[in-house]
Formats: sequence, structure tokens, C-alpha cells
Amino acid sequence: MTGLTGNFCRERLDLLAGHFEEMYRCYNRPQYVDPDPVSVVRRYGSLADREVAAVVASCLAYGRAAQIVKSVRIVLDPMGDSPAEYIVRSSPRDIRDLCEGFRHRFTDAGDLYDLLYSIRTILIDHGSIETVFSSGYSGRPGRVIEGLSRLSEALRSASGSRKNSLLPDISLGSACKRYNLFLKWMVRNDGIDPGGWTCVTPAELLIPLDTHMHRICLELGLVRRKAADMGAVIEATESFRLIAPEDPTRYDFTLTRFGIRPDLRVSDLIEQCSHVPV
Repeated sequence: MTGLTGNFCRERLDLLAGHFEEMYRCYNRPQYVDPDPVSVVRRYGSLADREVAAVVASCLAYGRAAQIVKSVRIVLDPMGDSPAEYIVRSSPRDIRDLCEGFRHRFTDAGDLYDLLYSIRTILIDHGSIETVFSSGYSGRPGRVIEGLSRLSEALRSASGSRKNSLLPDISLGSACKRYNLFLKWMVRNDGIDPGGWTCVTPAELLIPLDTHMHRICLELGLVRRKAADMGAVIEATESFRLIAPEDPTRYDFTLTRFGIRPDLRVSDLIEQCSHVPV
């Protein structure tokens, strides 16, 4: 048995839900967005532009938050008000020129070019990124990974067999935090996540799990699995689904403010939840 079902009584579930909801009301607000790459995605009113911005921002979402935002803006700002229109109208040479000299930790200009060229191919051939995802998503519960796998294939098309630091391979069993983060941004619609997609509901989303979120989940007893892999993603999502069945990623943004923002420490989060009985 995984998740909270094997560890906690109903009272603990209810008390954790109360703590999480209070934090959500306090911190799930635009004034707490910085530094977070979703801040760049939120600026675009068009769904097509948000799709492009969200792919770029989520794929670059590794490392320090402030540096992620800086790198995302280096890519998107030259595209003007409509990244989708810019990419469709750009020639391969134009895209290569935009990528020249780019560096974000392990990511170089070649990785970025392959990503942007794949996005261009998707938009020209399919019209939208959502169309590609939905072509692999059956709509049945628990099958969002299938849609993400189809999207991953399309985004990796320009790279071929070459490893691209921006694009994890879902089949290898990693947590795929960046893909799940992208999907959360595109599906949920509240004070932070801009939403827009209709092919999947928030109830089907998976927790975007990185080492930071994994540590929080371990500290709060939401996961047992020590490795931050897809198994831990499923376990964490099952735990959060017991608290928020229709929206298991509801508290992701709020909880990850602790330890990212200098005014919100993980130790404070643990302290607020430490008096919940097992």
C-alpha cells in the first residue's frame, strides 16, 4: 500500500488538509510568484503563446529559480509578444541565430535549437502542442503519462538519438518533473497556474517532483520511497489525491515556496505540520 493510506489516520489527513489549505490561501498569490518560471508564462494571453512559453520555461526549470527565470527570458524576450507566431514564421537559420551562445547549466545552444525546432515542427504539422499531447492521451484515469510520452517523442524529434539535457526520457522511469510541471501549468487555472487546456482535468495531474519537493514529501510523511523517481511521483500523487481528490497538485506551488523564497524556510513548513498526529 502506498501513500498516506498505509501511514495515517483520517484525523491526520484532515489536519494536513487544513494546514495545506491555509498555506494555499496565504501563498498561492501573484505576489509570491517570483522567482518562479511560471511568472514568464503568465504574461501571455494567447493559449498558443502560453504553450510555447510553458515548454521553454518548464524544460529549463532545473537549477536556481532566479537563474531559470533569467534563462527563460533570454530565450523568449527576443520572440516578442507572440512566441508561437515567431517560431512558425522563423527559418531554421533564424532559430539557430537566436540560440547562438546560449548556456544554462548543462544546456547549450544545440539542445535549445533542437527543442525550438521541434516546437516549430509541432505547430506547423499539428497546429498546437495540446493536439500532440491529446493524440497520446486516452482520457482514461491514470493515463496522462501516455500523453506526455507522445509529447516527449515530438519534442525530441529534432534531437533524434542524441541526448538532450532539456528533454528527459519518460521510459527510463525518472520523475520527469519538468513535463509534469508543464502539464500542471497548462491544465490548472487559479491565481498562479494560467491553464487553457481542456483535454485533461486537474484530477489526472501528477506531482512535479524534484529533490526539493521530494524532501518536503519525505519530511511530511507523504512518501516512503527514498529515490525521487516515477515511483515516488505516483506515491506522492496518491497521498495528495486523498487530501484533494479533484486537484492533487493544488498545493504544489505553495509547498515549494518553502526553501525557494528566502522568507519561507522548509523548517518553518515542517514546524507548522509537526503537531499533526499519526
